[in-house]
Amino acid sequence: PLGRMMRNSQSSSLLLLLLLLPLSFASFHETPVNQSVLIGEDVLFKCSAQKNPNNYELYSQWRINTGALLGFHDSGKLAGHQGRYSYAKETPEELHLKIDRVSLEDDGQFECQMLRPGDGPFRAAAHLNVIVPPSKVHFVNYQKGGVIEVNEDSPLNITCTSPNAKPAPTLVWYINGQRIEDDIERFESYHLNKTSTAYASLVWKPRKEDDGKVLTCEAQHSSSPSSEVPLRANISLSVLYSSDRPEVSVLGGETNVRAGDNVTLICVARGGNPPPSLTWKIRDKTIDSRYHLDTSNQETRNVYSFIAEATDHLASYECRSQNREGVSAVTNNINIKVAFAPSSVELFGDHSIKEGEVTSIQCRSKPSNPPSRISWLVNGHPVPSAVQSEHSQINGIVSISNLSLNSNEVRVHIVNEVINSKHKIIVECVAKNDEGSTSGQHVIKILSPPMPPRISGLEDAIHAEGEKINLTCEAHGGNPLADITWYRGFDKRFKKKAKWHIIPGARSSVSGDSVISTVSINLDRAMNNQRIKCEAMNTALAEPLHDSKQLSVLYPPRRVSIRTPESAQRQQLIAGKESQLLCSAPGSNPPAELHWEFQPNGETLPLVLRGETTMNETTRENGFTVENVISFIPTDKYDGTLVRCIASHPLWSITRNVTLPLNVYYSPRLLVESPITIVVAEGDSFRENLTILANPPVSAWRWRKNGIPFDQTVGGIFTSRAMLSGRQIKESDAGIYSLFAVNNVGSVNVTFHITVEYAAKVLQITSPVIAEEGQEVILECEVDGVPRKPNMVKWMRKGQEVASEVRGETKATLRISANSENTGKYTCISHIPSLARGAGPLGGKAKLRCRVHSVPDAEFAWYRGTELIKGNTSKFSIATHQLDYSTFESTLWVHTLGPDDYSRDVKCTAFNRMGEDHIVIPVGPLSPPETPLHLHSTNSTSETIALSWTPGFDGGADQTFEVRYKREGEDAMYAVNTTHSHVRLAGLIAASSYIFQVRSHNSRGFSSDFTRPSMIFSTLTEDGVDMTAMHSKNSLLTTSGLTLGIAAIAFLVFINVLILCCYKKRQNRKKLQEKTEFIRTPIGADGVRPVQMYGTMNVLDGRPSSGQTTIKEDHGGSDDDRSVRTMIEVNPNGYMQQIDPAFYERNCLVDYEFDPRGYTSRDETLRGTYSNVPYPEPPRENASIYTGSLNRRYSNNNNSQSNQGTPQHMLSTFIQPNGVRTGPIRYSQLDGDLV
Repeated sequence: PLGRMMRNSQSSSLLLLLLLLPLSFASFHETPVNQSVLIGEDVLFKCSAQKNPNNYELYSQWRINTGALLGFHDSGKLAGHQGRYSYAKETPEELHLKIDRVSLEDDGQFECQMLRPGDGPFRAAAHLNVIVPPSKVHFVNYQKGGVIEVNEDSPLNITCTSPNAKPAPTLVWYINGQRIEDDIERFESYHLNKTSTAYASLVWKPRKEDDGKVLTCEAQHSSSPSSEVPLRANISLSVLYSSDRPEVSVLGGETNVRAGDNVTLICVARGGNPPPSLTWKIRDKTIDSRYHLDTSNQETRNVYSFIAEATDHLASYECRSQNREGVSAVTNNINIKVAFAPSSVELFGDHSIKEGEVTSIQCRSKPSNPPSRISWLVNGHPVPSAVQSEHSQINGIVSISNLSLNSNEVRVHIVNEVINSKHKIIVECVAKNDEGSTSGQHVIKILSPPMPPRISGLEDAIHAEGEKINLTCEAHGGNPLADITWYRGFDKRFKKKAKWHIIPGARSSVSGDSVISTVSINLDRAMNNQRIKCEAMNTALAEPLHDSKQLSVLYPPRRVSIRTPESAQRQQLIAGKESQLLCSAPGSNPPAELHWEFQPNGETLPLVLRGETTMNETTRENGFTVENVISFIPTDKYDGTLVRCIASHPLWSITRNVTLPLNVYYSPRLLVESPITIVVAEGDSFRENLTILANPPVSAWRWRKNGIPFDQTVGGIFTSRAMLSGRQIKESDAGIYSLFAVNNVGSVNVTFHITVEYAAKVLQITSPVIAEEGQEVILECEVDGVPRKPNMVKWMRKGQEVASEVRGETKATLRISANSENTGKYTCISHIPSLARGAGPLGGKAKLRCRVHSVPDAEFAWYRGTELIKGNTSKFSIATHQLDYSTFESTLWVHTLGPDDYSRDVKCTAFNRMGEDHIVIPVGPLSPPETPLHLHSTNSTSETIALSWTPGFDGGADQTFEVRYKREGEDAMYAVNTTHSHVRLAGLIAASSYIFQVRSHNSRGFSSDFTRPSMIFSTLTEDGVDMTAMHSKNSLLTTSGLTLGIAAIAFLVFINVLILCCYKKRQNRKKLQEKTEFIRTPIGADGVRPVQMYGTMNVLDGRPSSGQTTIKEDHGGSDDDRSVRTMIEVNPNGYMQQIDPAFYERNCLVDYEFDPRGYTSRDETLRGTYSNVPYPEPPRENASIYTGSLNRRYSNNNNSQSNQGTPQHMLSTFIQPNGVRTGPIRYSQLDGDLV
């Protein structure tokens, strides 16, 4: 590396010296010379200096064509340049440059540079010319060795090129080896690598003689020795040219032929590239023939043979030679002359003439060659020939001749020659030449008129409508025979303008020289007074001949109509008022005879009447219109009666009539007698659809209950027009209902007496009595129930009936003389068999029970109406059980309840060998449960009381019983729920009396009333003594003085209490006015809304609760001293607050203010209108939304507009649906189910 660095530094110093030192007189011994070398060969540039006598060291190097210095080096290859550059040096004075495998990159100038101290620098240059011979030559846009197709005399522009040579080669053109000197353009294009591409373009018009010659392009280059094969490219020429004009001739050389001769045409075409297609054409139509090519002499030949016809006369046959599309064909023609006879003749002239007329006939022959000669024949006789003319046409010569004829002259010569010859002339024309003849005929008819026609078949002057008549018309003679046409219409004397209509369907026949036409006509009323016309016409007549007949048609009117005369005072028929009806029969012939028939309802024979004819006139259709009026007084029974008007006449075969049901207006009328009595069981439903006849229909329905109007609904009663129905009827729904039906004529009144049957209940019973021995004690018991029956109330003691005095079937009085044997409990029993029933929702199921007591065993049968229910099906399920030795029960389940199930009762029949009994059980929708019956005590101890009762109807769902009780003298109220009909209450206080009530809830959310009256039962003392016996023993120790003292003290206390009550009454009234102002506080207002509540333990006279009841009827006060007043505030947040009463006195009844305008009393002591009472809507599919307690519910439409300003004092309750109670519950006292 160090030596290399030294050499580089020396080279740099030498170069610097060469540049700075002036040239010396040192010289080269051998200088480099210019050289031309083929690419890829080697080259040697020699360079040496003369020897220096001083033996100075010589420094030498080469600069190449790019200007780069190769540097000072010894002999050997130089770095770079693909190892192709090297120095050659034998003596110090020499430095030769050798280049291996010369390339175009080496082309350029090379310089030898030398330096010797003392002599100075010197240099010499030589040029290297790199020669690149051409490698190929080819044609632009043409394939080397291919074929060029070119049309004759069309210029051919072809270019030859030789690319990438140095220097550019010379391109020379040859045609079949002969050099082309003219019309050649040469040019070159140069490249960056110093090579060039040579081009030579030849523009030349080849001739057909040049077809098949070879066009050559040769590249000549200076580097190519003469011994080498020239670099060439060849291409062949295909010169396209048409053939010579075809030569046409006729085989045999004769162009005049006769029709039917065989003619052969020959066409020959010579030359042509490509060979031509040779075809024959005639009249621009190509003839299907074949051509052949003879390659030996390049002749194309087409031979066509045919049979000469008349159409070939003077026809031009053309031979066409064509070998390229777009180049016109070369053609030649030949004409043939054909001799032929005329094919036919044509005659022109009249085909019919009248007698005595002259006519001309022309005969024209079809083309022929030579011309035809025309001659005439008239009815087979020749006539002198007329002058004829000849006319040349393309396909022959036409001959024409004219002939004039007089019909009278011709008939003189041909009488009696042929049949009917007097009516026609036969003209024959004959055309003839040397080749043949032809002829044609022309018939001329001689026209004559027929005789006038005659009509037959109308000998009868009168015909009925619908009758079919056959008419005949005959016309004699004439040539041609007459055409007969039938018409019907009116003459001008009937109408301003005659109008005739063709009668279709005529049939014509020929008999000899007569024509007979027949026609059938179905007569109708439109033909009355019309004329039938027959016309005969032929070509000899200018106007037709005719005959006509008159028609007279009898017919009844098409329809008969009944209406009210326009002159009548009223258009409607009103019962009891004189009315008129008019019958009109328009369009009949002769005039109709009218009469009336009335067909009263229920009558078998009609009533025939004849009215008064008011009009009889002729109509436009030549008929008569008749009107008849009848007067009568209709009744309501005439409504719907059929009235018939009949139009008849002896000349008619049929009659016309019209039936009209009378529409008689009358006031509403009942089909049943009023009043109507309806008896229904409490809780059941009914529907009474009253039929009221009225015309027009009733426009207004007005209902009243007990004289007070109401609209559609009152309590459980619903009305709709003439329908009265009830659902879950209550006791308060009984009463007198009146319906007023009104229409435009009048009104009617119907009365319904609705009686509601309900189970008996005790209204009032005497309180426990303490009496002295021997004192007379009166026990009274008052009951209620419908229907009222004998012995419905009685007194019982120890299971035995005690004789009592019964008054009015509802009150039983027991008079007892007090003694130790009579001491004890007396029970008042009211008994009306409660009605068995079943209930269930639509689509649900209902459960029906049937229980009997019998010995021996009983069997059951269930009936639906009169149909026996057989076993278990998808609709019914039956289960039978034996409850004890003598008690049997059968249960029927009715599935998928529908409206039909509510309307059909179910009967349960129980039987054994001793007999049978049955009960009818109605099925209805769900309802509230009934109030339990016969609440009584079964056992008592010092801390417990056992109660039992009889359950009522459960309303169609499982029921739970609520027992409510409190200790006598206390305000706290307790409640217990159980699913059984008995309960034992524990944890009671010894020797205490308790007040009990029971009511029922079912799973549907309905509840019943509490039992009435409240029952009082006592616990035993600590010693196990009955409170009743103890009170009796103490009463025996009572003295008359003590009695008087107690009475005095009680009187004084009563006076004080009365004064205090009056004072408190005023105070409470004032407070209650403030607390009970809920009628002045809107429901949606903020704050606490107070609601006053009333209730008694002894008298709870109210409706059973249901989803359809919103009215509560309460008495204003209590019947005894056990009353409770409770204040409850209903908070808007939804909970209830119990407020202890500020003052309580059992003997003081406080009168509260309330507005009775929106209510009605059960005893009808209050007067008002039912329209002001918020009553429920008729039953709907969606259940009501309840917002009350189990005892009383209000639907969401409770408040109406008419009742928003009325206070409502009817919200008393004991239990909320979600379990809110009015008193504390002692769970230790519960001895039953807590529900």
